[in-house]
Amino acid sequence: MSDAAAREEDTSPQIAGRRILAVTEEELQRIILDIHDGPVQKLFAALSQVNLLQHQLERASSSDSNALAPGLVRIALLLEDSLNEIRTFLGTFRPPEFAKRDLLSVLEGLILQHEAMTGLRVVFQVNGELPCVALPVKIALYRILQEALSNIYRHAQTQEPHVRLWVEGDSLWLEVSDEGVGFTPPPLSGPTATERQEHIGLRGMRERVALVGGVFDLWSRPGQGTCITVKVPCNG
Repeated sequence: MSDAAAREEDTSPQIAGRRILAVTEEELQRIILDIHDGPVQKLFAALSQVNLLQHQLERASSSDSNALAPGLVRIALLLEDSLNEIRTFLGTFRPPEFAKRDLLSVLEGLILQHEAMTGLRVVFQVNGELPCVALPVKIALYRILQEALSNIYRHAQTQEPHVRLWVEGDSLWLEVSDEGVGFTPPPLSGPTATERQEHIGLRGMRERVALVGGVFDLWSRPGQGTCITVKVPCNG
């Protein structure tokens, strides 16, 4: 088999479909673990505090009740943190009206949500009028932008990611870049492509692009930032 044929086989929709199933399962397991180790533990701690305060109130006099106020503050903080984390996890799933909204509206909503949760400002640039795209393309671009912004927030150590959308011919392009710390990216295609756990997000982006017949490219260098470029067919 030639190198070109091997590359074509490696990115075929059938293989990408099998890989994305594995990636999705890993992502779900990660979300479940994060929920268990995060808000579930905080809610359990808050419940324990409530039970303790109930016993103390039963034995306390009216003059001693004020001493229980700090405990109530701790409970309120635990519950607030838990609710914020649950909202964050729910934000990883696409909204119910997703299919009815156009691509620009969907991506703008995702960016606004990211800015609200992280406090970062995202520079969003759209060149020209965007076409109507099929639902699979919309889902792929939504998930890729979601993962890219999450990676920038967690790893890049920068305050202002840049997102750009434009059309060239029959293709729609998405570029997400930052001027953060950068890293040495793993190979994402071919026989030496990494399947390590820490690169699950990159694999997910790669496979989602492959499923809609697009091209995924990642550039990064330590100290020089990171740039993700996605090219998908407008009529995919």
